[in-house]
Parts: sequence; structure tokens; C-alpha cells
Amino acid sequence: MHIDVHCHIFPEEYIDLMEKEGAPYGAVIHTDENGDKHVTLKGVRQPPLKPFTNTGVRLETMKEMGLDMNVLSFSSRPGVYWADAQLAEELSQEANNGYARIIAEMPDKFSGLATLPAQDTTRSVRELERAVTKLGLKGGFLGTNVNGRYLDDEGFMPIFEAAASLKVPIIVHPANPAAMSEMRDYHLFNMIGFTTESANSIARLIFSGVFDRLPDLEFIFLHGGGTAPYLIGRFIHGWEVRPECQNISRSPLEYLREHFFFDALVFYPPVVRFLVDLMGSERVMLGTDLAYDMTDTNIVQTLKSAGLSDEEYANITHLNAQRLFQL
Repeated sequence: MHIDVHCHIFPEEYIDLMEKEGAPYGAVIHTDENGDKHVTLKGVRQPPLKPFTNTGVRLETMKEMGLDMNVLSFSSRPGVYWADAQLAEELSQEANNGYARIIAEMPDKFSGLATLPAQDTTRSVRELERAVTKLGLKGGFLGTNVNGRYLDDEGFMPIFEAAASLKVPIIVHPANPAAMSEMRDYHLFNMIGFTTESANSIARLIFSGVFDRLPDLEFIFLHGGGTAPYLIGRFIHGWEVRPECQNISRSPLEYLREHFFFDALVFYPPVVRFLVDLMGSERVMLGTDLAYDMTDTNIVQTLKSAGLSDEEYANITHLNAQRLFQL
């Protein structure tokens, strides 16, 4: 069985509300010269909506790729952070209601994680609790930063407390990487910027001491954890020699292995092998990034070529997701 934990659907309910209310905020839905609908967010056109909204298309793609289930979540764009707090909450509610509808229609094919209006902590806690306890969603979604506020900001602590209390994870997608304007060429803002952005957020969470305060808190970071796995030696050395890194009780590697899951979206079998050796197969899961063009459409073969044991392969492809999300 193959369960994809990194894949994106934007429910029709969310798109409808954005089309109705988004224009004053720079979120406009339009039809291009080929008849495809897009979101333009503050002047930047996003990919065609059909692969992100049509579950029939998604099911066909899943069959082609050998995927049995999608655990749906949002992406950094268009998201809800462009809106004011009230509209962001309404958009999140519509998105999460849409996920619940999709899951109810096809429970053997879809599960999901809740979108949160993270620019407002109180609204986020309320929506996470509703989505988990009333709608049956399996956790929450955040960007690596929320309009420039990183996740070590004390203001996010109530969201983390709620997630830990509910015993659900938070999935984190890179957003608005630093120096993005310097990495627009060659799609580097994605290939380099997103991966560095994830490492920045992971390090901030570890060194902030949040896990000493909330030992049950867990995160899922995407794109193989960005560059964090390959910088862990520097994190450990920094913890040993830098006073600003010593407000935690254990080695950064211990926090990495105990509080983070990473997907295996690294495209190259030897890097999958490295990631599993570093984290343990119990902390790595299959992810594709559907429906973006940076999807690994050959993810099953990538994993099969990574020198994994049968146990490791089973953990990564479905057992970890089943345990974490209680599927």
C-alpha cells in the first residue's frame, strides 16, 4: 500500500469563497487563454486549478502513480494568509468542510489535515479543535512562516499546545523564503529557497526549546526536511559551542528524531537511503507534492531503488501514516 502524505487539494468551497471575497486582497480567479482557471495572488499567477480541485483527475493520477491514498493538505499559495483574520477563518472553515466532504465521499482514498488562519492564534486554535473533533481531520497545516513570523514566535504557542493536547501533528510547508527575489532565476526559489526555508524553521523550533515545554508535539516537514538533515552536524556543533543555542536540554539530533517526520520527496534514491539512515524508517513517509510540476511522478520506483529493507519500505509507504493518522 502507498499513502501519500504530501499532496494538495483546494476544495471547491474554498475556491468559491475566494472568488467572491478575494479581489480586494489581490486574490483573483480568472480564466486563461486556454480556458484553464487560475488564481492570481498579488499579481503572480498560480498553476491551473483543475489538478488541485478535481478529485476525479486526482484519482486518475493516483492510479497512474501507484498511490492508494492521499492525505490532503494546503500549500503555501494561495493559502489563507493573504486575507484578514476574519476572512482567513472563513476560508479555513470552507476548506476544512470541503476536505471532510471529500473524505466522507471516498474514505478509502482520502484523509486530510486542517487549514488554519494562523495570523490569528485564537481563531486557529478554535478551527483546529473543530476540524479534529467535529470533522475528523488528522492534524493542522502551517507555513514555515506566517507573513514573516516564524514558528518559534511565542504567539504560536497556543496552536502548538492545542495540537499536543489533541495528539495530532502539524504539517509544515515552506513559504516566502528569505532572499526569494535573489532566487527567481532557474526556479531556485523552490529548489533552494524552499529547502533552506524548511531548515530554518526546523532549527528555530529545536533551539527555541518548544519540545521541552511540549514533549508530545510533532511536526511533519516536507521535501525531505529541506536541508536540515544535511546540516544536523552543524546544529549539534552549534549547540555545543554557542551560548544562544544552549537553551535546550538535549542534542538537536535527539529532537529531530523524536519530534519530526519528513517525507521522502528528494528524487534521488541514495538521498532517500541517507535520510532513512539518519532519521530511522519510522520517521520518513511517502510524499509527492501533487499536483505541482515538482512532483516525483516516479516516487514508488524512487523508493524501491533506495536499498530499503521490506520493513523500512512498509514503514515509509504506509505503516507510519497509518499509525500517525490512525487510518
